[in-house]
Amino acid sequence: MKDWLKTVYSETSSSKLNKHYKNWANLYDIDMSSWGYAYPLQLNKILTNKLRLKKTIKILDAGCGTGYVAEVLSKLNYKNITGIDFSEEMLAIARSKKIYKKLICQSLNEKIELRSKQFELIICTGVLTSGHVGPSAINELVRLLKPQGFFVCSIAESVYKKNGFEKAIKNLKDLVSIKSISKAFVALPNNKNSAKSRMYILEKLN
Repeated sequence: MKDWLKTVYSETSSSKLNKHYKNWANLYDIDMSSWGYAYPLQLNKILTNKLRLKKTIKILDAGCGTGYVAEVLSKLNYKNITGIDFSEEMLAIARSKKIYKKLICQSLNEKIELRSKQFELIICTGVLTSGHVGPSAINELVRLLKPQGFFVCSIAESVYKKNGFEKAIKNLKDLVSIKSISKAFVALPNNKNSAKSRMYILEKLN
């Protein structure tokens, strides 16, 4: 069986990465479930214990893939969710789940064609990492947040400093405050190639 996790996280070509996700799309949820994907549980903890936001808020799921993590949002009765991903095949599966109000096919490494300050919550899990989405995307996503809105993201410990994510967050000190950083956890406990990650909660100041 092909180890898709190793394949996608070692890929450096964006066009080849898109092809990998195209081929993986139909098995993605099955693989994530079998590997014990930790982000849905982490997000559930944040939304039930730390943020406790109104169910009517406008949410952006950045790098939504098949909507696997956003299923948590649906179970918690959040309805106004927009998803963005660069893979049409992954989005097709997300669309079939009827979780999202709107889905957009676009790379997060480019300027996002959405107006500023419109979301109260942006989630971005398993996306800010090597070969996928770089640190410059954080600034663009924060642009889309309303004042006092929250950006909840995961970043692997192995790339946090090395790939410039720490610096990108520090450079936004006049725009956001770090509300919380989780303890390190293994993102995929049942996959030997999984890295340790942390969940970050940033609050937009203005």
